[in-house]
Amino acid sequence: MARTGDVVTSDAPYKLKLKVNVSSPNSIDKIESPKSSIDVTYGGTSAQVRLKDDHKLDSDVELYVHYKDKHRPFAVTELGQGTDGFMADHTVMLTFVPDLSREDLVANCGEFIFILDRSGSMSGNKIKNARETVLLFLKSLPVGCYFNIVGFGSRHESLFKGSEKYDNKSLKTACKALGKMEADLGGTEILQPLQHVYKQPPIAGHPRQLFLLTDGEVWDTQACVREVAKHADSARCFSVGIGEGASTALVKGVARAGRGKAEFVSGTDRLQAKVMRLLSCALQPTVTGVGLTWQLPVGVTAVPIPSTPPPIFSGDRFIMYAQLQGQLPVDVTEGSVTLCGQMLTEEIKHNLNLSLQSRDQEMPSAEDSPEPQQLHRLAAKTRIKELEVNLEKDDNDDSETVSDTTKKQIIDLSVATNVVSKFTSFIGVDSERGEPIEGAMVQRNVPRPQMMMCRAAYAAPPVLCAAPMAYAMDECDFGGLADDVYDDCEMAMDCDMEVLGLETEETGGGPIVRMAGGGRGGHPPSCRTGNRKRASTGVKSKAMKKKKNMFSMPSMPLFGGGSRGKSAATPKKLGRSFAPDDDDDDEEEDTAPPSTVIPLQMAEGSWELDEDLAAVLGVKLDRLTKECPVQKKTVWATVLALVWLHSKMGDKKVEWQMLARKATTWLKGHQQGWSADDVVGKACGILGAKVDPSIVLG
Repeated sequence: MARTGDVVTSDAPYKLKLKVNVSSPNSIDKIESPKSSIDVTYGGTSAQVRLKDDHKLDSDVELYVHYKDKHRPFAVTELGQGTDGFMADHTVMLTFVPDLSREDLVANCGEFIFILDRSGSMSGNKIKNARETVLLFLKSLPVGCYFNIVGFGSRHESLFKGSEKYDNKSLKTACKALGKMEADLGGTEILQPLQHVYKQPPIAGHPRQLFLLTDGEVWDTQACVREVAKHADSARCFSVGIGEGASTALVKGVARAGRGKAEFVSGTDRLQAKVMRLLSCALQPTVTGVGLTWQLPVGVTAVPIPSTPPPIFSGDRFIMYAQLQGQLPVDVTEGSVTLCGQMLTEEIKHNLNLSLQSRDQEMPSAEDSPEPQQLHRLAAKTRIKELEVNLEKDDNDDSETVSDTTKKQIIDLSVATNVVSKFTSFIGVDSERGEPIEGAMVQRNVPRPQMMMCRAAYAAPPVLCAAPMAYAMDECDFGGLADDVYDDCEMAMDCDMEVLGLETEETGGGPIVRMAGGGRGGHPPSCRTGNRKRASTGVKSKAMKKKKNMFSMPSMPLFGGGSRGKSAATPKKLGRSFAPDDDDDDEEEDTAPPSTVIPLQMAEGSWELDEDLAAVLGVKLDRLTKECPVQKKTVWATVLALVWLHSKMGDKKVEWQMLARKATTWLKGHQQGWSADDVVGKACGILGAKVDPSIVLG
């Protein structure tokens, strides 16, 4: 058995050729890749994608498929093969992408806790983007909710002892603390802050929702997942992984266990947009009480996978599988299923027809498919994940009998379907003799392209999977490009072994899943122990100060320091959310004003007409006051701020649309004695903008 090593080279002696056939019940609008060059041939409900020859093996290959009728639910049936077991039964996949985004249904209650990674690896642009993201998060919260911010590293710190009610006072305190927040808490320990949060007493009428943001790995991933799963009935958990080094198992695991969602930020992705998408999801009412009613031939029953339908979130893809058990009559070719649920006071209902004779909606036949029975294996993977989460709960209850039974179910299903689990693994099999390959491992060096022009790198430890390896480069030298050198370069690629089947020239595609001994093994302590040694001295050379984070996200300057062009007004203080207390006069404060209107927004959604707002708008306060067309100046200031957002930051609307919606709601409650067309029109004239009043006021 070969053991792969890491060899740096300027030219790797291997290439990747990839052809993907896409089939769908819905019409395909377009297929794109954010990092790879592809050729696409469209054919209505099908498409063929080819990877171009110039593909660089420095990133994952990602394909985004866009559909024309994305909100139309559909069902696909896949026939079973064999005479017995999971793979012999027919499998049905139900897919729903509901559009539940309605402004009148946005929740105005809840307890929102932001758990922020402040370990040393978050330094630089990562913590800067995190601060800006939390600011957007705070400004977008609904009036009347409760919130708190918990930072963690080797230790954890809470902004408040317990969650505080969201108002102008608590918002000001949070924003001031946020402006000083740094990546200064050491290593990455997540379990203790999670336990701390869950120990806090719940607030009646305000369901708890957690938002975990981290860029690293922990040695006790399963303990963190178990902790979240234990409290899943009382709190939802959303998670965001930053950079290529974020632990997929941790980020996805806590989100799955906490009935939330997971997002990953890499390359040019904006952290702000990802987190605001999660918050939007958290604020939208969910479809609860989801149930499935089946109309099937006599003697046929549907076993849903997962056993309990999860809640449906707005804009998310809802997927359920079902195993059809029993003998299907030859003369019956159709059935149906009805999905129903409740969204606040409204009933949600969808009826879908099922084809019980063949693969539905032009899905590829078994002969044309590169791996037959894909839906069966997807269903098996979903069932295995559900059982693994249940196993974590069983461990908390110290129920050894239940744990052993669940573990056996996982192993049996994994071996039967050739889908890997935490208790099984793929092994090498001699394709001619059909026997496992045994013996001592042999070192085989695998060349990889040298990234950019880094002259020094730490070699990756040997790994046991043929996938891109994780490695880190500490000191990178880019020659004369002094202004563009990068610091703390980190790069990692996931080795996701949860494949649906395996067919290669070496194995021939046979059933090669075997038990992996040891069960739930421990993990070595995390190597992310905080700041680099050189950073601990607090001294940096001029060249070091010029370095930038290689994987930093594009920044939207909210805390000051950004260029806002010529301004006729110069504020004498920070925005009100960042104003220092009187007892902080002895501290050195950054007096740069905010470069956008976002930090100046009040908790209820309005803005005040003052020097700070005038500075951002680039108009003298005297002129704004003189030309105020309404009696209430806060109404005028709020309209000005909204016009500025729509005209100056339209490309980042996904990040500020929730706080703008809150401002619009506030304006509608104070719309007496003034015309939206007149006020918005005057604001556009002063700011030199062209914005439709209906867009500003909804």
